[in-house]
Amino acid sequence: MKEKQYLIVLDSFEYKAKESEFYSYLRDIINPHFFYSKYENRITEQFQKTPIIGGMITHIAYWMLSLGYAIKLFNKKYAEINNIIFINPIVGIFYCLLSRMKFVNKNIIIGGFLFENKKNKIYFLLRKSFVNFSYKNVSQIFVYGENEVSYYAKMFPKLQDKFQYVKYGRDFNYADKKNFTYDKEYIASGGRSNRDFETLCSAMNILKGKNNIPVCLIATRPEAVSAKMKQSPVHIKYGITLNQFGSFIEHSRLFVLPLLNTQLSAGHMVMMEVLSHGKPIIVTDIPAIRDYVSEKQVVFYQPENANDLANKIQYVLKNLHSDEITTKIKNGKILYDTEFSFKALLKKKKKKSMAL
Repeated sequence: MKEKQYLIVLDSFEYKAKESEFYSYLRDIINPHFFYSKYENRITEQFQKTPIIGGMITHIAYWMLSLGYAIKLFNKKYAEINNIIFINPIVGIFYCLLSRMKFVNKNIIIGGFLFENKKNKIYFLLRKSFVNFSYKNVSQIFVYGENEVSYYAKMFPKLQDKFQYVKYGRDFNYADKKNFTYDKEYIASGGRSNRDFETLCSAMNILKGKNNIPVCLIATRPEAVSAKMKQSPVHIKYGITLNQFGSFIEHSRLFVLPLLNTQLSAGHMVMMEVLSHGKPIIVTDIPAIRDYVSEKQVVFYQPENANDLANKIQYVLKNLHSDEITTKIKNGKILYDTEFSFKALLKKKKKKSMAL
């Protein structure tokens, strides 16, 4: 029986160094080919720290970069490969759109899906129509939170049979790492989507003036910063790139991941990077996070409860070297290495896709 050829569209150039390892890992079931893409370039990095228009220009740059990759996938050398797995979902949706326009029919699997409600109903309906049109012929859409299967099935009834839950995974061993330095000890936080930074700001206001509480640095983009955040004692850091974020985590005392109380998957990439660096993490107790970790690895705080978060920050700082916190850190590192690495993600997606 001839082996199925699969084109796997990866979301980082860093994986080129591991291509032979991934090939040997998948070769027993499929004949894998790899295509490399990335989320950031010099243009996106430049505009991430630009207020007001930076968010819009960054998104346009993302889309143009992804569209360029999608166009390259129509190269003749990929014509005979009928199965494609997109680890980069932004490239995936543009490829699906072009495939429908070109009447190209292949077995397409999308790894990752994020669709949030919008205040502007016309914009929301246009985006929804775009997704329905683009993904009509997709075989599977992997989501990274268990509750998202039913959530998106209701939002996209035409696609409801395509959604499947798979735990996320990613490697963070960037070859071109950038260092982050700060002249004081600090608590780290960061990210953009589905963040509840205002609760973190309120917690830091509660802790203001208390002994042995470091400054809190939030690595994010201008569009995620509210007026309340600007008036709080936290310090906002713009322009920290993906390959610098690990250094930002590494030099912190602890990491706080404040999330909205949502059904959507949120914060997984950041949480896993913190676990991979062996740092203590305090995270909002929501179902999407419980899909991945427990009290064995992290410290939870109640959603939107600034007092609870302030107490947890004080507790962790006071007990950083205790058996309890060091055991959580150790357990988190082990869990990341065994369950949340990119190799583990490929294994999960391979099982799901082979079930077709």
